[in-house]
Amino acid sequence: MDRDRLKEIQTADLSESNVNEEFVHWLKTKGPTYLLIFMLVIAAYLFFVRYQQGEQAYRAEAWIEYIEASVSGLPASHEDIALSYSDVDSLYNLGLLSAADGYMQSVITNQTVGSNANIATVLSAQERTFYLEKADALYNRVILSDDNSPELTLFIITGLNGRAAVAESNGDVDAAKGFYELVISRSKSQFPALGTQAKSRINTLELLTQAIVLPTDAEVTARNNQVLQRDPAPINSTIEAITDLTEPGQ
Repeated sequence: MDRDRLKEIQTADLSESNVNEEFVHWLKTKGPTYLLIFMLVIAAYLFFVRYQQGEQAYRAEAWIEYIEASVSGLPASHEDIALSYSDVDSLYNLGLLSAADGYMQSVITNQTVGSNANIATVLSAQERTFYLEKADALYNRVILSDDNSPELTLFIITGLNGRAAVAESNGDVDAAKGFYELVISRSKSQFPALGTQAKSRINTLELLTQAIVLPTDAEVTARNNQVLQRDPAPINSTIEAITDLTEPGQ
């Protein structure tokens, strides 16, 4: 009985020894390979996490730059944002449109870029022409980015409306009509209200071709004399007063 037990113990020890030798052999032959693979997986994961953090920081930086450019109100700053962060969301088209709108706003207010409540400079004829050309070129760059996807529809329509506004400012009614027709075609069923708005603008384009006749100096003087005869107190003539000259019996 003792011999059998001793034999079993010896057999168990031999088996355990064989297992240990096989494990050691596996560690020596295949262990380094699996360990290297494991380390590569960990490194790849850490790199991916770091990459995501970098992407989020880069995206946040881009939008902060855009907000700061909006506060400054300088079209050139928006154009720089469009070029520097063209790979972030829709900042390329958004930056170009903001820059173009900045130039058009200066034309509307008849003040140079950078003018404010404290410092305002009236646009010269050359500056007005330059601003309109610059705005038109920026709007056109947005239009050229069109891939006919629904996501870009609003950007493209805004660019077309912008070019139409430039054409109206230059007195080119035919060109403005063409851009509005493109708006109608691009909006279609996605934004029917914008198409209706474009049709309304086409219908009112003829008003731009009607010349506005201003009163002559003689007519203004005559009207002032009429006002003085009615009331000895000197007052300034108004548009309504000037139109009295055309009324029957005057």
